Amino acid sequence: MNTVKDFDKKEAIFQATLELISKHGFHSSPMSEVAKKANVAAGTIYHYFKSKDELICALYVYKREKSIQSIFKNDDTTKPFKDRFRSFYLQMINYYFTNPKEFYFLEQFMNSPYIGMLKKEDITRLEQPIYDFLRKAVFTQVVRDIPPKILIAMVTGSASSLIKLRLSGEFLMTSSDLEMAFFTCWDGIKKP
Repeated sequence: MNTVKDFDKKEAIFQATLELISKHGFHSSPMSEVAKKANVAAGTIYHYFKSKDELICALYVYKREKSIQSIFKNDDTTKPFKDRFRSFYLQMINYYFTNPKEFYFLEQFMNSPYIGMLKKEDITRLEQPIYDFLRKAVFTQVVRDIPPKILIAMVTGSASSLIKLRLSGEFLMTSSDLEMAFFTCWDGIKKP
């Protein structure tokens, strides 16, 4: 049974790993440094994770679940889909504006060999909330009949590009800019 203390240690290990990877990348973040930064014994990490690879994959799953929960926390199924989509789209962007290390970690993970180490069912489970959200809109004929994988790629790719633009410091987006981005994305997927 996991205790609060176990949760705190695991959370500290995840946070330390995220910090080190954001500064040094996957390969230059040894377990000894993770242990030091998390203020735990190196053996403690191996109590939770068999290897560094397992730790990095677990961190991805944990951060991805956390971001999905945050993105959908204000979803109101009684509202019209356009309003729900606006909330989803802007919440996704704002979440990563305020959690840039998570954003860069998730992006780096998705473009690395680590993605191949995840179980297929974990990937499916992590994609499921967004898939279900957009699939229902296609089913109810609110958005174009676009294959869900393409629809997800279009929507999240658009948001990801905006997040990168903002985090680079190249363009400070106002709320008006974000509204314009939402309408542009919405106009691309809504049913004519």
